[in-house]
Amino acid sequence: GLATSHRIGRAMSRVLLIAFTASSAAQNLPLPPLPYAYDALEPHIDATTMEEHHSKHHRAYTNKLNAALETLRGDPATKALAKLGIDTLLQRLDQITDSKLRAAVRNAGGGFVNHELFFATMSPDGGGDIVEHAGLNAAIVSAFGTMAMLKRALSLSALEVFGSGWAWLALDRRSDKLVVQSTPNQDTPAMDASTVPLLGIDVWEHAYYLKHQSRRADYIKDWWHVVSWPEVARRYDAARAATGKAEL
Repeated sequence: GLATSHRIGRAMSRVLLIAFTASSAAQNLPLPPLPYAYDALEPHIDATTMEEHHSKHHRAYTNKLNAALETLRGDPATKALAKLGIDTLLQRLDQITDSKLRAAVRNAGGGFVNHELFFATMSPDGGGDIVEHAGLNAAIVSAFGTMAMLKRALSLSALEVFGSGWAWLALDRRSDKLVVQSTPNQDTPAMDASTVPLLGIDVWEHAYYLKHQSRRADYIKDWWHVVSWPEVARRYDAARAATGKAEL
């Protein structure tokens, strides 16, 4: 009798734990897969850097974001925030009153979306100075004059980032114009709802130090060889569409 009850109780506890774990796992954001092999961007971006950057750094941001989301879900006051897309959540950081949790969401959430964009907008077939997309090409000419001037502006922005951060080509929805800007740490232009990042270069040292050491300028030159303009064009179209950019 009593032993049987204990066994049933333990079995029920295991079932509940498994169900809870499965439910929690189902809510977790997966590490976005890399759309090419780690060595696919050689010789411009080396395989060792790509593997470290994706499987270690991007995974760490993903795991830390999932932990922060779980904390949000566990508090009735912030439960609704955990259901938002990550871009929207990053626009509502002021609604997270706990400073440590707010910092965790800001850093890990930014790291999660920034790296997804960074890896997706590179390709083994990337590079070139011609954008075969009339709308994006016209927008580049309107904002910068030429592709060479855009490259100069974005490269300079990336070079001038102090410490760790990013440089971006983004669409300012208010003016419907392309802009170049930089952000510190893992901040993203998407923290402003009217700005949609289209292309970003990671200038944290982990993005280039194994191959380029302190030569950030050389890394930036190499990066231009792998920029996927078709993907940038796709994001430009999505940003300008009435439905807006699909959120992560």
